[in-house]
Amino acid sequence: MALPKLSNDRPIYEMTVPSTKEVVKYRPFLVKEQKSMLVAFESQDPKQILNSMVTSIDTCVDNLNVKELSTFDVDYIFTRIRSKSVGETSKVLMACEHCNEENEVTINLDNITVQDFVLKDTSIPINDDITVEMKYPTYEDMLKNEALFKDEINAADVLFGNIMTCMHAVQTQEENLLIREEPKEEVETFLNSLTNDQLQKLVGFVESVPSLSHSEDYNCKKCGKENTITLNGIKDFF
Repeated sequence: MALPKLSNDRPIYEMTVPSTKEVVKYRPFLVKEQKSMLVAFESQDPKQILNSMVTSIDTCVDNLNVKELSTFDVDYIFTRIRSKSVGETSKVLMACEHCNEENEVTINLDNITVQDFVLKDTSIPINDDITVEMKYPTYEDMLKNEALFKDEINAADVLFGNIMTCMHAVQTQEENLLIREEPKEEVETFLNSLTNDQLQKLVGFVESVPSLSHSEDYNCKKCGKENTITLNGIKDFF
């Protein structure tokens, strides 16, 4: 006699994608997805973790191209699925700002939102002749940027890596140059030719990319004083 085939792979919940406002159906993670993510997290390899996260989401959400979604969309979707899969809360350890005692704080994942999400103008004028078209980064973009995954990476490399990940095109009076079609060396040369003021315009866009955000108040178990913590980005929640 054959073992029964369960129908747990059918979507039963709905959520709204933050950037597109599209309503999608999804199901919780099954054991096969959780095993894949556990192996990835145990490896402590950022690329393997991101790949596992994107792949697992792709199997749980109907009619959605996860690879084309912004990082904050994917983080939000992952959090919603995780909430329905293993529980609506997550525990994080935080040091009291008054006595430095470590406290375990319980976060309700259903309360997590995308911070101050407002679609920004992605066209950034560099001068009268050149405009840089920016875009919200995807994890697919990040995985292609090897500079972001080097074992030893400094703040400047991270900044330039994030800027390059967010650049979509450079528009001149004669042509529109897609960044994905240009050699990395050419893009770096372009960035190095900017003035500090011009560069800061691009930095401003990168720093304004939305992220998961949540504030939580708690009283320290040792000194009893009130603390407020603010969590930003998916790494802070798990």
